[in-house]
Amino acid sequence: MSLISSAFDTASSASSSSSSFLSTVSSPSPTSSIFQIALNAMHCVFDGFRGDFSGAAACLRESGLHQLLSDTLQQAGHRFQQHAPTHSGVADIGFACALSAITVGATCTYLWPELKALERAIDGGDATQRQWALQTDTQLRRRTVADVTAMRQCLAVFDATALAASAQNAGTDMPRRALAEMRIAEALLLHIADAPQPDFARSDRVAGLCQLMAHGLGFKLPRTVRDALHISDERPSLIRDDNAFALLKAQLAPDWREDEPGSATFTVHPIDVQVFDPDETTSDLSSQTRNERRLLTHPAALRRVRTKLGALFAASVRDDCGGIGDWRALAQRALMVAAQHGMSCDKVLLAMGIAIRSGISARFAWRWSDEPVPQPGETLRPTIPVDVAQWIARVMIVAGNPDANLPCPARLAALVRGDTPPTLKIGSDEWVRLTDGIDALGRDHWHMSFAQVCDAARGARRV
Repeated sequence: MSLISSAFDTASSASSSSSSFLSTVSSPSPTSSIFQIALNAMHCVFDGFRGDFSGAAACLRESGLHQLLSDTLQQAGHRFQQHAPTHSGVADIGFACALSAITVGATCTYLWPELKALERAIDGGDATQRQWALQTDTQLRRRTVADVTAMRQCLAVFDATALAASAQNAGTDMPRRALAEMRIAEALLLHIADAPQPDFARSDRVAGLCQLMAHGLGFKLPRTVRDALHISDERPSLIRDDNAFALLKAQLAPDWREDEPGSATFTVHPIDVQVFDPDETTSDLSSQTRNERRLLTHPAALRRVRTKLGALFAASVRDDCGGIGDWRALAQRALMVAAQHGMSCDKVLLAMGIAIRSGISARFAWRWSDEPVPQPGETLRPTIPVDVAQWIARVMIVAGNPDANLPCPARLAALVRGDTPPTLKIGSDEWVRLTDGIDALGRDHWHMSFAQVCDAARGARRV
């Protein structure tokens, strides 16, 4: 018989003894009943602090404490019988308080030894740290799949950025902007890696995605990792699996409809790499923390990391996913058609997403062994959701043609960056004034109303 079974049997016997005690007393007084409740609760809480949490939980559940509390309120005296039903929630409150006490006991019992073990490992040297790591790995094997997959992916990021971190810790002089780029890229990679997966196969693909992104952002990977990922410096690669599109969209495209006051001030680019708000550097932080925060919010470094990531993503869509062609020319033609037919902004983006959904897939260059093999004459259905396909189109239009290296036209950029209201009709007078105002104000238009932005466009024309 296991320890848990024995604990439950003990709790059951305690419950039986409590029930027999109640049956032998024909008319218990309120004081004796409350004393019995407190006595049983203390026994349960003592089990929790002693480490027998399963026995304590069984004790609370099976010893009749919940029923005792309810019965006591009903037997507290004839004077309160008519009011007893209105106080039925007290039993639940007492039960919750007992569980809270057990939770405190569990926290003290479990966390304190773990913290002391970590302190001893740090002070003990390499051998002690390795032993602590092996013990931690054994404990992680008992975690849920979601916990383990997120941890494995973050460890893959640490492995990919280890050489750069070691060089920085060794005292290698780096320009502040280069150091800021490295810190921003590390934070971005961990942000993407911290995405639990339902199984280890998908976790391996997410880990590979993060390592490929680390290579594309300038980190030098170990030779074994480069060979395992089939990395070639002549051909940038990022997307090896269609599920990566949805993951990147969720992590890199903030939803402005759910933005909260005081949150990070995101850019208006479809790809965002800003993790912290620059205004969050407050006086209550240490000087070291403020310096680290300034590195992570360095404006020039943020733009460079975003540009690198956008170029890497666009190159992978073209080389790995079959996304060849002039995306901006396609979007310009879509704008002309939309202006002729009076289509709204959201309809144009939806049409572009549907148009590219079936033509973009990592299957053009990469094939996974667990994917179904299409039969002769069979057409595989698109695996990219429509909203993700719209995001891909927006990123590719902003990235443009790498050979031409021309800025995106102002009105097209306003559309794909989400600056225009979804229901605004393209080609209308309001749309023309709004896009001209956005072009004149830049990102400052986010702090203004629709009318103010349109007035800025009129002022720009007069100047």
